[in-house]
Amino acid sequence: MPSMTEFLVDIQAAELDLERDGARYPDLEFALDYWRSKRRDRLAPPRSDIDPLEIPHILPRIMLADVVRDASEQLEFRYRLSGTGIGQIHGSELTGRGPLDLRPAPYGALIDANYREAVAHRRPMVHVITLRTNKKVRSYTRIILPLSSDGKTIDMLMMVDSDSENTLRDCLETLEELGQHG
Repeated sequence: MPSMTEFLVDIQAAELDLERDGARYPDLEFALDYWRSKRRDRLAPPRSDIDPLEIPHILPRIMLADVVRDASEQLEFRYRLSGTGIGQIHGSELTGRGPLDLRPAPYGALIDANYREAVAHRRPMVHVITLRTNKKVRSYTRIILPLSSDGKTIDMLMMVDSDSENTLRDCLETLEELGQHG
């Protein structure tokens, strides 16, 4: 029997204000507070300051992506690390791949655009995302935390997916509320 091709049914996403909406996502608040404690007075902390032993409860939901710049400063992202929880959701190991490798293609493009925005704005960003295809439904909230080896250039991103408020219903309600507050 031939396999059914996956096609996009619906994708929705919005940036959240963690200061306003943080009570819904205590684990993302924890990740942001941890990042701030490591940042101190710098633009962003270096990867070397992130100690996995200090954040064991969020490790399965962490991804690290290298920010690769070519000679003309064009950006590309490559996953250096993908936690076990992330791999289970995507159904495959993502290490060595990039967001544009994610399927369906519009989903990968959205994630790539979120990463580019975090690099351009040089600050943490939180997004709620829902994806519905004919084969799967994904809904989650994620924080993107910039990292910088030299204190000036964002050269890595650390993403943490929330473990709370991630049902499709919760995410759609959050998106609806954001539209009303927009």
